[in-house]
This record gives sequence, C-alpha cells and structure tokens, in this order.
Amino acid sequence: MSSDVRLILEVLPPGRGLLVDLGGGTGRLRPGVVERGYHYVNLDICRIGGEPSVVGDAHRLPLGEASVDVVVSKETLEHFEDPALVIAEAWRVLRPGGRLIILVPFLHPFHGDDLHRFTPLALRRLLHGFEIERFDTPLWIFSLAGVGAAGLLQRFGLPSLGAGVRTLGRWLDRVALRGRREPAGFAAAYRIVARKTADGGRPAAGLLPL
Repeated sequence: MSSDVRLILEVLPPGRGLLVDLGGGTGRLRPGVVERGYHYVNLDICRIGGEPSVVGDAHRLPLGEASVDVVVSKETLEHFEDPALVIAEAWRVLRPGGRLIILVPFLHPFHGDDLHRFTPLALRRLLHGFEIERFDTPLWIFSLAGVGAAGLLQRFGLPSLGAGVRTLGRWLDRVALRGRREPAGFAAAYRIVARKTADGGRPAAGLLPL
C-alpha cells in the first residue's frame, strides 16, 4: 500500500501536545507532524537507526492514562496480534477529545507479516465508544490496479515503471472519489479519524451488540 504520509497529514489539523505513531518505523511522519505543532513520539518494537523514539509494544503502551493528544496507526493495525487491545490502549492513553487516526488496507496483497483485514463494519465495531469524525476511502480501485500492474512490471524486468503506475493509480482515485466521505465497499484502504468522547466513557468490548 502507499506509504505516502500525505494520507495522514491531510487529516491532521495543526495543534499542540503529544502525537504517538504506533509502529512508525523510520519515522517518516515526524517532519510533517512537527511542522503542525505536535511533539512526535514514534513507538515501535525495534530500533532502526535513530528511530523509534520509544521501543515498546502497542498492546501495552508505556504511557499514562489521558496523556496523549493524537494516536496514529498508519498501515499497522493489520499487523497487530490483538487489534482490539491496541484500540483499547489508544483509548486509555488519549485525553478526552483526543483523536485516533487510522490508515489500514482492505483489498490489498499480503505483505509479509500482516494478520488481518477489516471491513467497514469491523472497523466501526473496533472503534465502539469513539465518535467517528471521518471514515473514507483514500485508496480505491485504481490504486489496487496500480499495485497489481507494478508487480507485473517487476516480474517482466521493468521495476522502474512501477512507481509511476502506482502514482497514477492514486491520482485517479483522488479524482474519482473527490467529495465522497463514506467508505466505499470496494477499497484498497480505509482511513478513519475518531475522537475520544469528552466524558471518557467506553463500554466494554464484550457488551458490543452483534
């Protein structure tokens, strides 16, 4: 899936306080997040060069309750053993009114160590108790076609053309889906902005209606 940080930064308003990037890898979000006024903390399970800021487990965040303003999961929710527990941890560390931003693949090839795919219904259930402010499809069928075409080009010895094909696919998606705010049923990826309600209350996952 696209690693373009734009898909996160364009839904992150300027602000202050602490932003935690779950599984941020080499910290590609850092410059844009800092530019928007936040203190950036990259949390990952192992260190690559100077990143992450904190080595830790998203299932047991080494952070205090109500201490974070924004939590980001960019192309990482599908890799966690227990996504529901990760979401519960995000809820715990977010301040009332804080936001959780998720970018997650749906119709996308297996990419090494991913464990899950989530339908729109599954994502809404994972996020029970949050107020969903935005739920859209930033990567649609053209992005998916671009990934497939890039794979074929690589197989035929033309990998240099793949990046251009993927970029064209993302551009076509943006044109085709301009103005649409609801998630498409057929999607390469979904993006969600969810706010922790001001009262801080969240029902237990076991009480979620089927």
